[in-house]
Amino acid sequence: MRNLLLFIIIFVSYASTLTPTVATAASTHTPTVLVLNSYHMGYLWGESVLQGIRDGLEQASTPIKVHYEFMDTKRYSPTEIFPILHTLYSTKYKNTKFDVIIASDNNALDFLVRYRNQLFPGVPVTFCGVTRFSQKLLQGQSGFTGIAEEVDIKETIELALTLFPKTKNIALVSGGVTTSSKNNLEQAKELAPLFADKVSFIELTKLNPEELQEKLAALPANTAILYLSYYRTPDGTVLSVPESTSLVATASGLPVFSPWRYTLGNGVLGGKMLSGFQQGEHAAQLTLDILKGIPVADLPVIRSPQNEFVFDYRQLKKFHIQQAMLPKTAEILFEPQTLFYKYKTLILVAIACFVWLSITILILLRMLRENNKTTNLLKREEERLESLLELNGQEKSSSDELILFSVDKVRKLLNANTAVYLTITSGKEVDRYCISREEDASWHTLQKRLRIKDLVSPWEELLQQKKTARLRAENAQTPVVWPLGMNKFKNSIALPIWEREQLRALIVLGDDTVTFSKSDERQLTLMMQGVSNLIQKRRASEREAQLAAELRHSQKMEALGTVAGGIAHDFNNIIGAISSCCELALDDVPKDNPAHEDLKQALKAAYRGKQIIGQIRRFSNRSEAATELVSLPALAEECIQLLQTLLPSTIEIKFSSKTKHGGMLLADTGELHQVIMNLCLNADHAMFGEQGTLTISIEEVKITIDSYDLPHELTPGRYLCMSVSDTGIGIDEALLPRIFDPFFTTKKEKGGTGLGLSTVHGISKKYGGTVTVESKKNEGTTFRVYLPEVVADSCVWSPEPEQSSTQGTEHILVVDDDKEMLYSVHKFLMRQGYTVTMLQSSAEALKQIKENPTEYDLLLADQIMPELTGLELATAISAIAPDLRVIIYSGFEGSNVELFMRQSAEIGIAAFLAKPFRNSDLGNLVRKVLDSQQDNVAWL
Repeated sequence: MRNLLLFIIIFVSYASTLTPTVATAASTHTPTVLVLNSYHMGYLWGESVLQGIRDGLEQASTPIKVHYEFMDTKRYSPTEIFPILHTLYSTKYKNTKFDVIIASDNNALDFLVRYRNQLFPGVPVTFCGVTRFSQKLLQGQSGFTGIAEEVDIKETIELALTLFPKTKNIALVSGGVTTSSKNNLEQAKELAPLFADKVSFIELTKLNPEELQEKLAALPANTAILYLSYYRTPDGTVLSVPESTSLVATASGLPVFSPWRYTLGNGVLGGKMLSGFQQGEHAAQLTLDILKGIPVADLPVIRSPQNEFVFDYRQLKKFHIQQAMLPKTAEILFEPQTLFYKYKTLILVAIACFVWLSITILILLRMLRENNKTTNLLKREEERLESLLELNGQEKSSSDELILFSVDKVRKLLNANTAVYLTITSGKEVDRYCISREEDASWHTLQKRLRIKDLVSPWEELLQQKKTARLRAENAQTPVVWPLGMNKFKNSIALPIWEREQLRALIVLGDDTVTFSKSDERQLTLMMQGVSNLIQKRRASEREAQLAAELRHSQKMEALGTVAGGIAHDFNNIIGAISSCCELALDDVPKDNPAHEDLKQALKAAYRGKQIIGQIRRFSNRSEAATELVSLPALAEECIQLLQTLLPSTIEIKFSSKTKHGGMLLADTGELHQVIMNLCLNADHAMFGEQGTLTISIEEVKITIDSYDLPHELTPGRYLCMSVSDTGIGIDEALLPRIFDPFFTTKKEKGGTGLGLSTVHGISKKYGGTVTVESKKNEGTTFRVYLPEVVADSCVWSPEPEQSSTQGTEHILVVDDDKEMLYSVHKFLMRQGYTVTMLQSSAEALKQIKENPTEYDLLLADQIMPELTGLELATAISAIAPDLRVIIYSGFEGSNVELFMRQSAEIGIAAFLAKPFRNSDLGNLVRKVLDSQQDNVAWL
């Protein structure tokens, strides 16, 4: 007995020590809740429900740990996503014990009905946002409660008929794909018999966005739209709520009603609306009740509707609906809450009274001053008109005389002490100015041009404007300093003069006593407009004559280009045959035979002939060309050869080149050719074709930030400097600032256009360089062109084959109307081992291919032939022998190439080869085409 009593005492003591620990563990348990959302994060309805859940759970007395899951069933059907989510949640939450699960909307509830017992056995579930709820949805399972989504479609329809009594039709818009959209549409259709004697129902469901837009646009005028849901369409398109509601409202232009509050904001007018926030809040409250220990069986599903009348203020305004027409309990969203809006009528009346009194006072004051102002204005208008009449009378005067006259007149018109007119070049530099004072008026040329950005404040900013500006000194000790610093006045008025988008000049007037007014701005603007119109009229006349001369020049160049194109084709054919035969002969003549070297020289001459033809074509062709690596020394030597035939023998041409890195440029050869020729021909004109020396030199220069003796506008780097010097009469110092201006010329009577040096300047700037000039009277002129150098090796013609041609045994058909070319190509291909059939007639070639489409492995044809061109022949055989590969060669150049390339790509030509070509190039290309299985066009 003693031992038994001792055991009981020890057991009770031990149990008493365990009880507080267990109680403490129970008291520290943190409830865990899973919120299962049917849709995706960011979906407006789901977000409003989640906000209600969050706010409701925050009312708990103890912290709650919440897990959120988004099933994304708007984008993926439940059939597709449920099995995946089952697998995911079984893995993700296999070690997590939930106290309650909150299901948001039908799909989440359906998922839990199906899988709760597997994933979360015994866990109670509260739901919200479930449409068309019935106990059948729970399939007899226990542990489920919540709040049903009871939308009030009936009262929403009645509201639409009340606000729009002329309504004859109700259009039901539904996606018809998701569970919610099907339920909503079904509920609306059940109500249709109640309104059968009032309206007709138009069902717009299971339509893609484009189809829905068409249907909405075709709706009758007396139609109201009931928006049920349209988020996922039959074609798989997923729309957000703003996108969906905006689409319906915009496409129809009709009033849109909806029974859900979250649809407001993008075109929905209103309705008897259900709040997602309230649904979530009620679900959270039920969850808290369960966490407090209330059995789920004691918490029945809430079925009573909790809807309110809610409207969009902007839509009410759009459809002219007065607030008095709305239910008394209606809530209006997006309504302006400014003080003006609240007291709009009172404020407008007060403003109207104030404005009326102010206008009355102003009219009385104006009437007192109007007589004097009118008299002064008429006097100034008369003076301005007289000045313009005098200006028109000087129509034969030069532009400088007209400007000087008008500046003097406008100074007197505005009673100013001094007036200055600054001319501005296209490079935004001030080069000349005229000044008018009471004692005299004259033009002056700046020794050094002044850039606009270097002008003192505020003139740089003022020049960017296109209107008159008045400037007044802040105090007598700090007068306004004029642009060039020649004057300082307390009061100034200035006007930038623009022609279209080009700043041409700036006129400034100043005085210490006169204060310029708004009327002065108007007089100055009108006066200078009259002057500008007269000068532009003069320039237009001169421009017309210049354009006529340019047109004649352009026509001559076009004719020369046509001739050059023909020459290029014919000579390329001739040179192609010569070079091909020479290469064949080189293979037969031993290297120790003197004739071997003669043949190599003949090949060089043939290639030189091709270069000269290219030069003639580029010189006459005005079309834009692609840039390429060009050797400036080599190009200069070519130009010198051409100049030797153009310049008189009395002029000696000297040339020197000092380039360590090849003297290469990345540019268009034709444009560089134009630069060299323009400068050299200008030098010839300066020497009048008499005794003199033309010196051309090329050297490399390196420009750094410390290179003060080189052009400052160039960025640091390596440049080629080409100097063109003459021993002519030189350029007058006063003309130097203008020689690069377009159409400025001192040789107008000798046919000069004034475009040569401006073209040189433009091309130099285009490639990141510049051009400078130095000249002394009767001593000569030196132009220096700076262009960025490219360090690269120049390409030199080598008559030796670059690589051995690949041999072959295929059967090749060669078609060319040129006997010599046909002979050389035939002989070369035969040497490579091919079986070659040659024809001079393209029509005969087509006939043979028709008779035996599989006879030939390759067709090699000239492009320009009398019966069928190469492309026409290739087009004709494409349907007969689609597997026959085609190579076209030709000697044409110019704009025809672009059209040929486009047509070749359409037909499927395998390759193109330009004449003249090396035999090795032909052999390699033939082998490459025969070996290739691709359909791309190759170009050599």
